[in-house]
Amino acid sequence: ACFHQHLVLFLLKNKVMRKQVAIQCDKRMEDKIIDNLSEMNKVESVVSLTDTVLSDDLSQQSKRSASGALEQEESPEQVQQASIPRSVVICILIAVVFQMVATPRLLHRAGVTETDLFEDFLAKNIMPNLEHGWDRLNASVSMASMAYSANEEKRPGYNIAKRGAVAKYPIVMIPGYITSGLELWSGEPCGRKYFRQRLWGSLSGAHTFFTDLDCYLKHLELDPITGSDPPNIRVRASQGFEAADYFMSAYWVWAKLIENFADVGYDASTMTLMSYDWRLAFPILEERDGFLTKLRFAIEALHKSRGEKVVLLAHSMGSSLVLYFLAWVTREEHLGGGGGGADWVDKHVHSFVNLAGTLLGTSKSAPALLSGEIKDTVSLLGPIGTVTERYFGRKRRKDLANTWGSVWSMLPKGGNTIWGAGADLQQSTDQNTSVPMHFVPLQSTQPAPIVSFTDSRSASNNPSCTLQQNTSIEHNNPKNNTYLHASHLQNIIQKFSSKTNRSIDEVIEFLEQWGNGYGSTLSAANLHSFKKKDQLTPDLWHDPTSTPLPYAPSLKIYCLYGVGIQTERAYFYKRNCGENGDLSGSNCDNTALNDPPFIIDASVNDPSRNIKKGILFADGDGSVPLLSTGYMCVDGWTRDTNGLNPSGVNITTREYKDKQEFQVDDPMRKGPESGDHVDILGNVHAMEDILKVVTGFEVETVTTHLESDILNITDRIRINLLGRSTVT
Repeated sequence: ACFHQHLVLFLLKNKVMRKQVAIQCDKRMEDKIIDNLSEMNKVESVVSLTDTVLSDDLSQQSKRSASGALEQEESPEQVQQASIPRSVVICILIAVVFQMVATPRLLHRAGVTETDLFEDFLAKNIMPNLEHGWDRLNASVSMASMAYSANEEKRPGYNIAKRGAVAKYPIVMIPGYITSGLELWSGEPCGRKYFRQRLWGSLSGAHTFFTDLDCYLKHLELDPITGSDPPNIRVRASQGFEAADYFMSAYWVWAKLIENFADVGYDASTMTLMSYDWRLAFPILEERDGFLTKLRFAIEALHKSRGEKVVLLAHSMGSSLVLYFLAWVTREEHLGGGGGGADWVDKHVHSFVNLAGTLLGTSKSAPALLSGEIKDTVSLLGPIGTVTERYFGRKRRKDLANTWGSVWSMLPKGGNTIWGAGADLQQSTDQNTSVPMHFVPLQSTQPAPIVSFTDSRSASNNPSCTLQQNTSIEHNNPKNNTYLHASHLQNIIQKFSSKTNRSIDEVIEFLEQWGNGYGSTLSAANLHSFKKKDQLTPDLWHDPTSTPLPYAPSLKIYCLYGVGIQTERAYFYKRNCGENGDLSGSNCDNTALNDPPFIIDASVNDPSRNIKKGILFADGDGSVPLLSTGYMCVDGWTRDTNGLNPSGVNITTREYKDKQEFQVDDPMRKGPESGDHVDILGNVHAMEDILKVVTGFEVETVTTHLESDILNITDRIRINLLGRSTVT
């Protein structure tokens, strides 16, 4: 055991921690072990291991030495001389295997925690490179921008302007989720040095994330009870085009569209970008910042000054915000609205361009609130995954997401009628060909689940998972006075995880009851309703399956979105017990659950059903499922019988099949024909269609064009027995 401890810590090259272990062992033995290990640096396998762990200059030097030694031709005498060290190597390799199992326990006995190891790794390998990395990334912003600006022939705006297009309708742009910068205006002592600096959407914010995570999260989270600012903290959205033109250095968001608008004659007097604090629930946006009122006045001002109706151009969650705004502005003030009048939209808005909108929410909001996980975190493997979990783990991500009302506003809408029909479940996909995707009809009388609890190692089985009455959850939140009583919290969790499959209606019901431990006192849970009511209330304005479009016969809606990318649709979960969530099933029955109480079971894989690492995928744009981007546009708003489009607003839907390619001058993105959720903002075909709408030039060519199976999906939903009673 003493030898193994020294081996592990020597490979980590951590002198301080090795000294702590050495206290328990004989000093002479330590010297001997270190000498032996130094000799073994000649062996390529051991050097490779140290190089993998450390990747520092010393291991690289040792590797070169080992490679040189191995390339030399060995004589019989050399082979005989090497026999002893090679036997030692075999012992070392056995010890390394033992290390994988016994290291945590031995380190614990030595008083060395995994947090100590991580902090040492961070200090030695991450922090020294931060400043240099920021400088290089900052320099890349202007280079990428200059490259795009210099190549006029690539820009749809430049080309359509040569054909005669000119600016016509004023444009109001509404960004989506997380793409607007957030600035600190007041905060705790640890954050005062960041006054008016961007905590979100800049390299300086990323630097703060790595150098002072606790302070960073304290300022980025919202008060869970009020849904607004925590005491003594004010974080506000950046303003102007710069708020969302670029995100994190060279990662463009609205920059390309803005430049293409300029090509046809737009400038700051004919277009504006209305950034907002994307963390807030929509009602809090108006309550705290007066955003809806500002948006109304901006539209009215452009309409009056330019003499033309306005085009609302929204992306992602921004489209959901626009629908909420249209409901708000046409309602009377005593009903919680803006008092613009029933005909306000018809008077002021020419078109609503919905670009990759989260109209019916997105599946990934559910695991973000349940366990702080999405595909990107589950897919992290090896050291990167370990570092991420140690530094910014599931619990922290979950707690943060539950304070953001915006995440709740993007929970799937339409309930079991739409999401439970299973109409979009894929059997197979081939993103490299034009072969259409094939779908599996739902062979069940029960709603298709969005969460399935499983202890199985294969998703093809029908898993079962039961919880015993003595199961409890550990929680040490400092705000226990606002938390649910532990026994009540335990009962809610037991009930939810006692059934294998949970539909979207059941998941939302659990989230509302649980409230991340706050229950019904959680602000976001109170501000959103997902159940139809006899009377339309403000808590339903976020849901287009419950809230009709305004009466605006002259309004036009354009739905533009990408398809052909595997997108998160449903999840396989297991209970989270054991040190690293490594126990499940009956092994959890007598063990306290961790926080979060459930985690995605990444061991579940079934390629035939598009299940990878515990996540079931369906068609979409990589972030938002096709069911959300397309259903309302091709069915929900086009049927006369459901009352959701009372004035017959014209709906045009255009899908863009994802075609990815590498661009030397834009290496961080997926090419000019990408259908990716964010890349659609730079898709040349989408930009040309938008330019035609805002200029009125060749707008007659912007007609419905479908690439996906969305029409068949909506037909399956209609005929599904579960769907006859809700959206009809």
